[in-house]
Amino acid sequence: MNLLLEMLEDPAYRHLLLNHLPIVGLAVAWLVLAGALFERRWPSIAFALSLVAMLSGSAIAVTSTGDDAYPLVFDLLDGPGRDWLDYHTYLGERWAWLLTANAVLAVAAVGLGIKLERFRQIAGGVVLGTTLVALVTAALIAEAGGKIRHPEFRLDEVPAYEAPGRIR
Repeated sequence: MNLLLEMLEDPAYRHLLLNHLPIVGLAVAWLVLAGALFERRWPSIAFALSLVAMLSGSAIAVTSTGDDAYPLVFDLLDGPGRDWLDYHTYLGERWAWLLTANAVLAVAAVGLGIKLERFRQIAGGVVLGTTLVALVTAALIAEAGGKIRHPEFRLDEVPAYEAPGRIR
């Protein structure tokens, strides 16, 4: 138990633990939403939309813990690890907003479904599509993050990208 508490106090470990919510959890929520839309049952659709909202919204906690962990981790890395950390951070800063937007859209879909029964399927279908985009986004960000400390995953160099203030 002490080890778990110690890990939760460290921003780098918190970031790693929370990373799985927007990826694995959101994938499960996507499947639940797809099944609920197939069944055409509003309680199931509303439940799935709520899951999507919570798990997409968890990206806010992931990015804030990542910001806290960055200075602690950077100095511990080798040159390529630092490059991958910078790229991972760049991707997070550039694309993580899609997860937050997906959470807001899921909440709006629940509200719309409560108010207007005829839009339940459509709103759920839209969120099903945006959740797939959010999942791909989260996976790309996480994939770059996996290469930070694990040289065996570094099959290639960091892709070229333009970030403000970045010198290459």
